[in-house]
Amino acid sequence: MRKPFVQVIGQSGADLVPGWAGAFVSAEYTDNDGGEADEVSFTFAVKPPFPDSPAEGTKYRFLYGWADGDMRDAGLFTYQSDSLGGDAESGYMMTITARSSDYIDADKAADSEHFEDTTVGEILDKLAARAGKTAVVDASIASIKIPYRLRYNQSLTGFANELAEEFGGTLKYAGGKMLVPARSSGMTASGKTMPTILAPFVEGTGFEISTEGKTRYAEVGNSYFDPDEGIQKLAEAASIGTSSRYLSMHPARSKSEAEHSAKAQGAEHARNSVTGSVEAEGDIDAMAGARVKLSGYGRSRDAADLVAASIHHSFTFDEGGGWLMSIELGNRKTSKETTGTE
Repeated sequence: MRKPFVQVIGQSGADLVPGWAGAFVSAEYTDNDGGEADEVSFTFAVKPPFPDSPAEGTKYRFLYGWADGDMRDAGLFTYQSDSLGGDAESGYMMTITARSSDYIDADKAADSEHFEDTTVGEILDKLAARAGKTAVVDASIASIKIPYRLRYNQSLTGFANELAEEFGGTLKYAGGKMLVPARSSGMTASGKTMPTILAPFVEGTGFEISTEGKTRYAEVGNSYFDPDEGIQKLAEAASIGTSSRYLSMHPARSKSEAEHSAKAQGAEHARNSVTGSVEAEGDIDAMAGARVKLSGYGRSRDAADLVAASIHHSFTFDEGGGWLMSIELGNRKTSKETTGTE
């Protein structure tokens, strides 16, 4: 039987797992497709006198894989919280939870500034540099021109995330970098194709898959003000529905920005038309944001073009222990090209 293998490197540079010996019960790791920080937690059995909480700012590096194979470095995580509980009969457990250090370090205090005659890529380059990181942005997003953009009393991460989402990207921090791949593309920010995640149905594993049909929008619109004609106009993009139109509440700042924003919103509505999760055996090549190929879930579901919105890895270390992934699903089917209309 295959056994999972993890390393938790403490601030001394040593692996903490051997010191926990038989007390180490489980580890959990959530890999998100941008927008939220990745998270890791460790649970182990404890006895009185109970250990203290980790010091604020304590960092852990988490690596995982199968005992007979390669390992993946999930990155550096900063302690956020811990819990202690149990009773004399069943025993006492302590869980330490930490979040992505790159994300926390970049989430600076709110600030205000403005950018003129620039591009999305140039703005993200400047923001990343202020956080001590480098930006890697999908080429099609980086080149989008921004006549003017105001950051008003926003955190660095909040502003960067808003900018990425508006133009069809997703913000993620990893390895000291600010990454902005095209959302649902199945590609990394540098343009490399992620390995497809294979998720066959296995008797005994849990799953839930929901698809929507009636509420899908056929078109998504975003308004903008045309200064030359002095009137408000509408840019529209196709989504995957067959009827109805969704109109954004907030007007865009220019025609170009309205077109890109409408396209991004159309793709997001399409993505949300499939929800749920499936379980699969652990795989170090599985990454949030990658394509997911189902098999054994019915013809229509197996044929669906899906993406991993997040992956929750569960590692257990008892006699029947193992490594399972719970893969949150989204629809990867893309909308048609954006067209501007008056």
